Amino acid sequence: MLAGVRVTLMRRWLLEDFGLGVMDIAPVGHGADVAAQVWKVQTVANTYAVKWSAAGTNTGHQVAAFLADSGIEGVPELVRTVDSGLWSFHGKKRLTVTPWIDGTRAAETGLTAEQWTQYGVLLRRVHAAEPPERLRNALPTRSPVDARIPQLAEQIDTRLTTEPPEDELEEELAAVWKQHEDTITRLLTTRPPEPTGRRVVCHADPHLGNVLVNDSVHLIDWDDVVLAPPEQDLMFLLGGMGSLGPTTPEHRSAFFKGYGDLEPDPDAVTYYRHARAVEDVVLWAEQAITGPDREDSLSILRGVLGPGGLAHLAANGSG
Repeated sequence: MLAGVRVTLMRRWLLEDFGLGVMDIAPVGHGADVAAQVWKVQTVANTYAVKWSAAGTNTGHQVAAFLADSGIEGVPELVRTVDSGLWSFHGKKRLTVTPWIDGTRAAETGLTAEQWTQYGVLLRRVHAAEPPERLRNALPTRSPVDARIPQLAEQIDTRLTTEPPEDELEEELAAVWKQHEDTITRLLTTRPPEPTGRRVVCHADPHLGNVLVNDSVHLIDWDDVVLAPPEQDLMFLLGGMGSLGPTTPEHRSAFFKGYGDLEPDPDAVTYYRHARAVEDVVLWAEQAITGPDREDSLSILRGVLGPGGLAHLAANGSG
């Protein structure tokens, strides 16, 4: 629950930084990013989504603003600060504001074939965008999470395989880790070669948890934009994501009807699927230990490691 002092601070920040007089403010519970907090904010005239986050990079938001300003429908615009900036900083976290999208979450409802085609069009327009050279050169080429994964994976493996569990849920987590030991070991000890193909602007996390739908399809949460081969994004549409990706061949075909004629490079798909699988296994295991939402995190980890899950596909080179 948003503490009263935080409400007061947020009201002041939004007024001083963005010139927004807040009438009502409420926390939004969706999202897996534990480094971020999101609120729905109402002013006299409009409703906004306000995000206070330590995740991602400044450059990612600059590119997202470029995409929205270029007229790419489905990329939310960033509301400017009183100084014409894209964000402000408080407590080493970035405060951003976008118009509130009054739509349904695709992770909960799925997409129709028509909506999958709309989503394909949107992602193709993102990949075809040509940001200014300054922005393109500043974009990271890998997820910033990559750097901390090896050490964190070693710590989690040691804890779950050599130390007594602290409670019943951690005991259950250790059993899941043991059950899928072969898959986890293959993921953590091998890494496919990095692809060398052309690089485009990629959202880097375009699963249905980051898609909202009303009359249009909207892709949100642009914290982690990278410059990478298009397979960085397309991997999410090619299996292993459960209900967060296409669940039928018809829906996958509908997506590519909108995206256009492209044969994904299987080696690039393998690389990005492996990278994401490692990230999911390690970070969901960490959250199952430390919280929040420990039980949900363990449930998600089971899905990642289970038959048809991303880790299973990545470790076995299938899908």
